[in-house]
Amino acid sequence: MTEKEQITPPAINNNFLDDPISDPDYISKVINQFILNEDKKPTNGNTVKSTGSQHYNREHVIDALTRLQVIFKPKYVPGQTININTNEFKSALINSIAKLDKVSIPKSMNQIDSRTIDFVEMIFGAFLRDKNISHAIKNLLLQLQIPIIKVALLDKNLFNKENHPARHVLNSIAHLGIGIEDSENTIYKTMQYIIEQLLQSFDKNIDAFNTAMASLSRLTSIEKNKHEKTEKQTQQLIKVEYSRQLVLKELQYYTLQIKIPEPIQPLILSHWSTLMYNRLINYGKDSIEWREAVGILRLLVKSLRPIETKEDWIALRSIYKGIVNSIRSCLDDSRQNKEKTFMATSNLNNFYFKKISESRFFSENCNDDESNKDNNSKDGTYNILDCFNDKDFDDIELSPIEKKAIDAKKIIDKMPSLIKAGKWFEVFTDYNHPVRRLKLSVILDEEAKLIFVDYMGNKVIEKDLKTFITELNNDQSRLINDHSIFEYALSMVIISIAARN
Repeated sequence: MTEKEQITPPAINNNFLDDPISDPDYISKVINQFILNEDKKPTNGNTVKSTGSQHYNREHVIDALTRLQVIFKPKYVPGQTININTNEFKSALINSIAKLDKVSIPKSMNQIDSRTIDFVEMIFGAFLRDKNISHAIKNLLLQLQIPIIKVALLDKNLFNKENHPARHVLNSIAHLGIGIEDSENTIYKTMQYIIEQLLQSFDKNIDAFNTAMASLSRLTSIEKNKHEKTEKQTQQLIKVEYSRQLVLKELQYYTLQIKIPEPIQPLILSHWSTLMYNRLINYGKDSIEWREAVGILRLLVKSLRPIETKEDWIALRSIYKGIVNSIRSCLDDSRQNKEKTFMATSNLNNFYFKKISESRFFSENCNDDESNKDNNSKDGTYNILDCFNDKDFDDIELSPIEKKAIDAKKIIDKMPSLIKAGKWFEVFTDYNHPVRRLKLSVILDEEAKLIFVDYMGNKVIEKDLKTFITELNNDQSRLINDHSIFEYALSMVIISIAARN
């Protein structure tokens, strides 16, 4: 090869999976030079430049490949050094051609056909080395070796046309199978059926690939809709359970040191917990509505403490009507039974009145109206939280939930950019089981937890974010790139060939 003909690869983006080699002129140049085997001596009998009757013509090769594609059943064996033996395959092909041609001494293939087969086999070798493709899907891809070889011999656009139907078929199989880990599920079996139909029908007309492409597109659409529907249900269940647990933990924390009087238990444990849950579901943990609900809970619990000083008695006497009215106003805006919530708030009002009147600090000379006139609006429905400063809650520490949320935010802020909802990962489970191919569906910011689902959209496992980051750093878990496998494999082969020159 002269200096003028030297192959100079184009600049490659560092993020190679997202930006493979895409220059068609460069790709064609490398492929042509490889197939023509310029300035190189033949290495075996199958690649000899033959003329006349010494080699089989293209028709003979295509016919033999068509015969082989139905009976040739390669299998991918994980860990096996060689899954594609090109020389062995070529020998089987030559023997098949000889039988069809009814000759006693086999001829050879011409160089172009032989080197085209070599190139396609290199593409499939790159498929098998691609860690982003599951073992099960590699088995499916291997069944398409012969059809793709035939396409390469019949249609020179295979390597230059990104939307070529044969490339689309390969890419669709890998995309559909990104979460497939075995051959026992419906998606795998459906793809297997589509491939079998292709193997049975594909002769020389590549319309068979258009049919397979249409079938895979329909399957992709169906499975996407099913996955999204199930995943949405899974996310809702996760949200519901998380919210329920959070409300329960908040109630447990703030009432831990307080014995809730029996008449007030329905208000706190039923009506107010329901209100908190609905506000958390509808507005989120950072909303004003949620913070108001927690603030009123803290104030309500604090008001249940024993009256130990005259100041305690005066404070409770001054605000209890405001507490009752604020709670009643919030519950009236909810969808709970109005009669039951009114009864619950009436019981609270009666409890306060009894607590105040039975206290040793009770004085008949205290004027209720005088004590309350500064704190109550005309209808008594003001926001009682406005009467309190932060110092009023100084004796109540942040709940474990709030502390955990603060710590979680620090972890979330440092989360690697590759960890995103919607990405697929190989997820470490334990040392006794293989990794799982799962999709990150939910990131719980308040707890720095990750929820993973399978290809059907069902929850499989949850991971602590710090633990998962450690697993990624230790290569126990790994990001799966959902890239176009043909473009990636083609780029890898082109780079490999260019490096030899």
